[in-house]
Amino acid sequence: MSKKIFRAISLLALGTIISRIFGLFREIVSANFFGTTKIYDAFLLAFMIPNFFRGLLAEGALTSSFIPVFTEYLTNEEKQKETKKILDITFTLSLIFTFSLFLFFFLLSNLVIKFINYESKWFYVFLLLKFTFPYLIFISLSALYTGVLNSYKTFFLPSISPVVLDFFWIFSLFFLSGIFGEKLEEKIFSLCIGIIFGGVGQFLILVPSVRKLGYFPKLSFNLSHPAIKKMKYLFLPMIIGVAVGPINLLVDYSLANLLSSGMVSGLWYATRLYQLPLGIFGISISTAVLPWLSENFAKKDFKEFEKNLHYAFTILFLTFIPSTFILIFLKDEIVTFLFKRGLFDINSVKLTSYPLFFYSLGIIFYGGISIMTRCFYAFNDTKTPVKIGILSIITNFVLDIILMKFLAHGGIALSTSLVGIINFALLYHFFEKKYLKFHYKKILKNFLITFLSFIPSILFMMFSKKIFLIYKIPLFTFLLTSIGVGLLIYFFLIKFSLKFLIEVD
Repeated sequence: MSKKIFRAISLLALGTIISRIFGLFREIVSANFFGTTKIYDAFLLAFMIPNFFRGLLAEGALTSSFIPVFTEYLTNEEKQKETKKILDITFTLSLIFTFSLFLFFFLLSNLVIKFINYESKWFYVFLLLKFTFPYLIFISLSALYTGVLNSYKTFFLPSISPVVLDFFWIFSLFFLSGIFGEKLEEKIFSLCIGIIFGGVGQFLILVPSVRKLGYFPKLSFNLSHPAIKKMKYLFLPMIIGVAVGPINLLVDYSLANLLSSGMVSGLWYATRLYQLPLGIFGISISTAVLPWLSENFAKKDFKEFEKNLHYAFTILFLTFIPSTFILIFLKDEIVTFLFKRGLFDINSVKLTSYPLFFYSLGIIFYGGISIMTRCFYAFNDTKTPVKIGILSIITNFVLDIILMKFLAHGGIALSTSLVGIINFALLYHFFEKKYLKFHYKKILKNFLITFLSFIPSILFMMFSKKIFLIYKIPLFTFLLTSIGVGLLIYFFLIKFSLKFLIEVD
């Protein structure tokens, strides 16, 4: 089973790497066009609001409640025919929810901009919001189709589908921005066009694969179906459980908008970088392992459940430890190399690398949260993550208010990491208390072995950084050498450390 999970993780990670590379290129292009300007701050907030509902409903509560129920019916030969009905009803509900939200925010935006001064930071946020919100409708359908494919343990295509959004985003900047005008406040509307087409494309690219499985979704209002009732039971409390990240992110950026111009953009670029390992490895691991955990629970095979979970944590340590320390020790150089061009100047570098340090402190814990949350979902327990989620939302807001006074937007990033540590600790504690006792000493030992294996790489990066400053080595050469050799040292030591990594008996 571990080999199957590893293959699924590898395929998902490969697709995600491709997607993230395109996403990173998208940010590089955006940085060149808009830097850390006031109008880009406004666009990011306007884009983040539909993304908030995407994380809350589509890729959050909907997918997380859909997959366990859909998988349960899929693995039962007597109930397999019902999966088409389940998809039809869920498809209909997704359209109703997202289109209703679009209408609400469209009317709200038209009303609010009549009462906000043109010079206000929030004027363009609400002006752009009505153009960014249609994206939610199509990306939610894309998330539903992703859930179907993941239930069939198909991961690669869904993982690369975000490339479509990146393509249209970049295309709109190069070929549409001039149509709207020369001012940044005019060019920004090209991005609205880009994300709408990106959302449509991201959905359409999944349609053929879902149709191959025999699914042709149509409108259905049979809300009394037993599976929908079960999904409803999981969905409603799960909204709060999965809302932690989206709510905290929206609060973070809204508070950053109260600070100096450019700090929202600085947080955004820093978030893109620290979420690279989270997206490539963390989400890949947790997404790939969920169908197996759900299957283990359905079969009441708790020994296999623990083995798969332990395996997921081991892969997490092997990938997240190097990612964390590379971002911590090479943050300035990475930000400079990737973004410093066009309107992204030295001040923009500082605005980005400063919060990146604080974000990096919590990377491994957010990877752990992704795994632990899936464990609760596999056990059909949504109440516990809800309680912890509410506490995390409150904690994040309080820490944001306190820390931003001393560290500006760096305090907001530090708050995010502290909340991640607290959230993971509580999820782990309550899962052990309510369900399964893990071999935590073995998990901790695997963490320490992996960490110790990377220490020589850290020392090499610190040494090479001094050489870089003294001899003024070209930045690309320095990063290639420092990261490349550092990872080679790590892989060499890990090869000999693998025999010490403990498997669950």
